[in-house]
Amino acid sequence: MMRKAIFIGLFFVALPMGLMAQEALKADTIRTELQSEFLETVGDSTDLVVAGDGTSNWFISLSGGVNSLAAEANRDYDNFVDRARLSFRLAVGKWFTPVWGFRAQMGVGKLSGHSQLLNYYNIYDHLADHTTMPVEMLPYLSEKDGRTWFHRKFTYMDWSVNVMTDAVRWFTKEKKAVRLILSAGPGFAHAFASQGLSASNSFTFNGGIQLNVNLNERWDVFTEFQGTITDESFDSQIGGQPSRRNRPLEGYGGLTLGLSYKFGGRKFTRYAKVQPVTYESVRYMQPVTVVETPKEAPEEVVTSFAVRFFIDQYNIEEDQKLNIDRMARYLKKHPEARLELVGYADRETAYPSYNLKLSQRRVNTVRDYLVNECGIDPSRLIIDARGDTQRVYNEDYRWNRVVVMRLVENENNKE
Repeated sequence: MMRKAIFIGLFFVALPMGLMAQEALKADTIRTELQSEFLETVGDSTDLVVAGDGTSNWFISLSGGVNSLAAEANRDYDNFVDRARLSFRLAVGKWFTPVWGFRAQMGVGKLSGHSQLLNYYNIYDHLADHTTMPVEMLPYLSEKDGRTWFHRKFTYMDWSVNVMTDAVRWFTKEKKAVRLILSAGPGFAHAFASQGLSASNSFTFNGGIQLNVNLNERWDVFTEFQGTITDESFDSQIGGQPSRRNRPLEGYGGLTLGLSYKFGGRKFTRYAKVQPVTYESVRYMQPVTVVETPKEAPEEVVTSFAVRFFIDQYNIEEDQKLNIDRMARYLKKHPEARLELVGYADRETAYPSYNLKLSQRRVNTVRDYLVNECGIDPSRLIIDARGDTQRVYNEDYRWNRVVVMRLVENENNKE
């Protein structure tokens, strides 16, 4: 049973790592550096793969609280809270994306519980007779309900490696101050010798749920419940009560409160997929260095441009400002021309009423840039927002996250 649990834990450790590595190596990605706040807002999407860079997203945490043993017949003597004893945990980890990360942690503390005396007292003792009660046990015997009970007390230390995921980011693309972090993974635990009973070791499986509150760029405060499954012999005893079926697994769990420090803050490097869009009559070109020549370069003929946006965003990327600047230069050279701005959103994301508002925000952002940054008269701009009711491009739904800029001829110039 324990081997299966360990193999399952290792599988979950390796699975997200493999998926992230496969995505990062896709041939249709280019590496770009963006601000951490923007990446936190966008998160994972069909457009993005994010990965930790350098010391960013590494963290160290220290927490303290109580742990309680669940073994033998403890619940028949007292309750889980009465058995609680102090425990401490130190963890080091890294977030590879806003959703997935890992940590390695070490815990130390005391455990306590009661068990009914059976035939075997010290299963790890090298003596042939395991039924001989060590004299060190005698001070810890007590009577209750006509039965003799042994009060087990020992110190433990454990180590584990966990896969971590922020469950809040499963449902939202936005950065939240409060996170719900789930963790699970394999480990190892050691119980120190005490009360005449020998030390013991056990492979373990650890799982936890953490409520994490962000204080600032570097510090988080959190409370976490963790449970650890161990072999039945972890407390150096086997069996609970003669009338009950013996269980192969035991464990311990508890609640801690702690602080977490983030080295370098939460910053990510994004790999944005290239969108090889060919627009109506122009293709996007990077600006080139202008070399002064005696002959004036021919005027660039422009009919339309598309300003593209990332999923659920309406802020203009730096490379897209080049397209708007180019259109603004044309408008300044041709005072009779007007410009139509039509905003769109992809229907595969969100719902119609939301997408209509999103397309309106995108159009307003482009209009404001043309007016405030480029000095274009707003009366020369025709504004329209169509949400997801129409598709500009059918090849890839993501291409429809755009504002299409189209030149409109002055009616006075028509023949």
